[in-house]
Amino acid sequence: MLALFSFAQFLIMQVWFSFSAVLPQLSEEWQLSSTQAGLIVSVFHLGYIVSVFINSFLSDKQNPRRLFIFGAIVAGLASLLFAYAAQGFVSAMLLRFLAGLGIGGIYVPGMKLLSGIYPPEQRGRALGIFVGSLVLGSGMSLLLAGMFVSMISWQGVIIITGISSLVGAAVVSLAKIPPMTVSNHHFSLALIKRVFTKSNVLMNLSYGGHMWELYAMWAWIGPFFVEVLKLTGYQSDQAASIGNMIGALVIMIGAIATSYGGHLSDRVGRSKAILSFILISMVCSFVMGWLMYAPLWILVGVAVIYGFTIIGDSPIYSTALTELSDPDVVGLALGVQSVIGFGITVISPALFGLILEIFAGNPLYQWGMAFTCLGFGAAVTPLCLARLRRLPDSYQMANGKR
Repeated sequence: MLALFSFAQFLIMQVWFSFSAVLPQLSEEWQLSSTQAGLIVSVFHLGYIVSVFINSFLSDKQNPRRLFIFGAIVAGLASLLFAYAAQGFVSAMLLRFLAGLGIGGIYVPGMKLLSGIYPPEQRGRALGIFVGSLVLGSGMSLLLAGMFVSMISWQGVIIITGISSLVGAAVVSLAKIPPMTVSNHHFSLALIKRVFTKSNVLMNLSYGGHMWELYAMWAWIGPFFVEVLKLTGYQSDQAASIGNMIGALVIMIGAIATSYGGHLSDRVGRSKAILSFILISMVCSFVMGWLMYAPLWILVGVAVIYGFTIIGDSPIYSTALTELSDPDVVGLALGVQSVIGFGITVISPALFGLILEIFAGNPLYQWGMAFTCLGFGAAVTPLCLARLRRLPDSYQMANGKR
């Protein structure tokens, strides 16, 4: 079950960064500003938020597989429409919003299903593997662009990711889901209060700091390396190809990190494991952009560390929430966490693009200030975790290891 859903998510999540993968080509062809590019990234996250709020409630009331399949089909069709019908800023925003709606039916239903199968002592590792498939899928679109965009055009890259999502839907249709507990609760204020306990809120705010940093970095790391390579003398096509492949490496290295991070949290506790990742990634955020004129091997080395630590804690927030929440509202609690986290990601990629535009003409200040703002946002996480560890509820995590 874990292998099947992880493989399906790998296929479907290639839709996520397909726009970022072809952004250098689209920016030139459509004359997009950095702010417009950031808004297109952000509107995808907005679609995800709308969808995940609905799907999180539904995942407690019916088999999550149906939601997973439907979301994959919507994301795949939206990508195919993007390849054939998108002609500029407005149409790109509309179709990426639709793709976000589809992707919102993937992550939370999958987490809900797997958290119900695995006991706490194995849950961190299992969910770490599941999140790792998300990371691999997300980076795959950048890798495809790096290898093939010059041969098959940006439309070809988008078509491949769209078809991949439809194949993911077919894979999940083969799964035989074990019987699951279905709640009969109705949406109400009392239900909302059950998922907004003090410990849940602190964990969700911690997740928000993580997401502020993560998704802006993921969205812009490919274009950053394309720009670095152009400044060092590479032609546009070469810079786009090599830059996207480096970006893919930075993102996909996180697949190892999430598996390790989930396993580490089973051993040492949820909050300790999170802190071991977030503090290093914050340092990387503060220095990444300011190193753009450093030798390429140093820049890539820091970026790989950045890519590993920025995602290694990602499954731990969700794992911890399944332990802090009542079993019959786990799906809704995960949905609220995703809404908070991805609500923040509507802002950070767009702000990143805005900062690039404000400091246009000075690449060092452009990228240095943009990455630095990610580090300041991530600082929320250790502050909230320190407060959470003082609460008695924190001993519910990882069988008391916190």
